[in-house]
Amino acid sequence: MSVHHQAVVMIASKSGRLGNRLFQAAHFMANAMRLNYRLLNPSLGEYAHLFEGSLRDPFCGYPQKWRESDSEFASQCREFLYHGAYLLGLTARMGIVPGVRSIDIRHFDETEEGEVDLNGSFFAEVLESEKLILPLGWKFSDHLGISQYRKEIIRYFTPVESVRNPAEAIVCRARSKGDLLVGVHIRQEDYRNWKNGIHFYETEQYGRWMRELADGSPGKRMVFLVCASGALDETLFRDLLVVRGPGFPAGDLHALSLCDKIIGPPSTFSTWASYHGGVSLRVLRDSSDSLSSEKTRNKG
Repeated sequence: MSVHHQAVVMIASKSGRLGNRLFQAAHFMANAMRLNYRLLNPSLGEYAHLFEGSLRDPFCGYPQKWRESDSEFASQCREFLYHGAYLLGLTARMGIVPGVRSIDIRHFDETEEGEVDLNGSFFAEVLESEKLILPLGWKFSDHLGISQYRKEIIRYFTPVESVRNPAEAIVCRARSKGDLLVGVHIRQEDYRNWKNGIHFYETEQYGRWMRELADGSPGKRMVFLVCASGALDETLFRDLLVVRGPGFPAGDLHALSLCDKIIGPPSTFSTWASYHGGVSLRVLRDSSDSLSSEKTRNKG
C-alpha cells in the first residue's frame, strides 16, 4: 500500500442525484483507505444530512472527520464550502494555483465510455506531486476498493433514524404478507426523455415483469415493494401482493436494500441499494427482457 500523508483530495463537483453522489463518494472513500490520503467531500451537499457518517461534518471528511459540529450548522456550512471548492477547482484547471491540481472528467459523465482508475499511475503521480487535488466529475473508480471496504462504507452511509424507521416499518409490514420480498424500482419521470427513453418502461410492463417473477416461484407468496418517484395506476397490480415504498428517495433506497431481490432499469439508485444491502439485482435493460425462470444476479 502506498502512503500519502500529505495529500488531501476534495471532491469539487456535484454529479447527478443521490445514487451517483453515493457511488462517487464510495469509490474515493475506498481509495482513501487503500492509499492513505485524506478525503473531503462537500459535494455530498443536500444529501449529507441523511447519513450518520456525514450528518455532523461540514466537509464530510474520511477516513477522519474534518470536524464534528451541530448537524444544522454543518448543513448550513456545506453549501458555502462546496461552492468554494467548486470555484477553486475551476480556477486550478488553469494551473495557476501552486500545489493545487484539478482533474476535470465531467465530459465522461453522460457517455458510456471513459473513467479514471484511482489505482492507476496517473492518479498516483498526482497524489505524489500535489498537496490538494480537486476532482470534478463522477466517473472515478476503485472497483476493488469498494468491494474490499464495503463494510466501512455502508457503516458510514447508515441512514439516520428519520429515514431508517419508516422504511424498516414498511419492509416489516411487507414481509408479514408473504415469503419473498422483491423490490421494484420504477423510474419513469426523468427516464421518459433521457437517451430518447431507452430505459423508460410503462407501468404495465413492470406489472408483466412482476407476474413473470411470481409465476416463476410457485408455492411461494411473492410480495413486491414498489418504489416509484411519481404517481402510478395501482389497478395495474391488483392481482399482485404490492406494498408501496416510503415515497421519498432516501427511504425508498433503504427499503430496497432490505429486500430479497431487486429489479429495475439501469440506475445507480437501485445499484446502490443492491450494494448497500448485499441484495441480488436484475437490471432491466430493454422492454423485451424476460424474467421467466431467470435467477437474479448478485451485484452486492
